[in-house]
Amino acid sequence: MKRLVAGSALALMVSIGPTYAQTTGAPTISFVVQQPAGEWLASLFIGQPVTNQTGETVGDINDLVFDKNGRVTIAVLGVGGFLGIGDKSVGVPFSTLSFSTGTDGKRVVVVPLTKEALHLAPIFNPTEKSTYTKIKEKAEDLGHKALEKAGDIKDQAGKKIEEMRKDEPKSK
Repeated sequence: MKRLVAGSALALMVSIGPTYAQTTGAPTISFVVQQPAGEWLASLFIGQPVTNQTGETVGDINDLVFDKNGRVTIAVLGVGGFLGIGDKSVGVPFSTLSFSTGTDGKRVVVVPLTKEALHLAPIFNPTEKSTYTKIKEKAEDLGHKALEKAGDIKDQAGKKIEEMRKDEPKSK
């Protein structure tokens, strides 16, 4: 009896569901439960090394820019820095990148530009900042302040050592 009631309730909900969606104008959406083969998560591209056609690493992907239709149009590459610090952002059309799989099975992203061409390229200026960019800028600022403070402390320590040496008794 419980199965009959549960089955009837389920059948009623299934039959009402599409009717309800049609009467409210809500679109019917099919949910995706698994990443399709051959497609990649955008989050995995951030930090992905980029090489040129000779295999030389020329930078990494800092961000991706999407158009109003959801298509990726620009890859923002970080070039010239070390571990993301001191690099400059360069925007290249996403369509210029090529993607393959290396012998180790890892994704390889290639841009048809030399390291020098990327260093000479104009800086990409976003009109909005991601949380990642804000944190990165804050970390760079704190790093510069820490270097300045360390320099000040070194200078103070040097002066203190000189003062202590002046006060030492001279050995005969």
